[in-house]
Amino acid sequence: MRVIAEGLAIVRENGVTIGEAARQIVEKARAAKHRLPGMGHRVHSTDPRTAVLFGMARQEGVAGDGVRFMEALDAAIREKIKPLPINIDGALAALLFDMGFPPEAGKLIFIVGRVAGLTAEVAEEYAREKPMRIRVPVEYDGVPPRDIE
Repeated sequence: MRVIAEGLAIVRENGVTIGEAARQIVEKARAAKHRLPGMGHRVHSTDPRTAVLFGMARQEGVAGDGVRFMEALDAAIREKIKPLPINIDGALAALLFDMGFPPEAGKLIFIVGRVAGLTAEVAEEYAREKPMRIRVPVEYDGVPPRDIE
């Protein structure tokens, strides 16, 4: 969400288009050799969840500058680097931004989503498969226990 806030601050402060601000963000990231959060996916060349969420947001009148900025960032990255799709984190960041959440709330909400996904995976494992438990031999080497009186 910080990248979106930074990009839209460039729009306000410099009077440039969202597309130009996105190109500036991409150039800055390239120069610093930083990865742009919310972009890229290990499996999909286009994350199918993004189109669904952005479509629903538009239908409900929620999509705003956050969505527009992420789409402009996607186009700028395709132009300047290579195709890297907006992933689920980028899509959620755009929607949360457009709903008025501060950037600090993004990480918390992303974590809640991850916990739900992990919980579903464990529930599915218990329901469908023999549970897989990997035991790694570990020996605690921290502070020894102390008596509490």
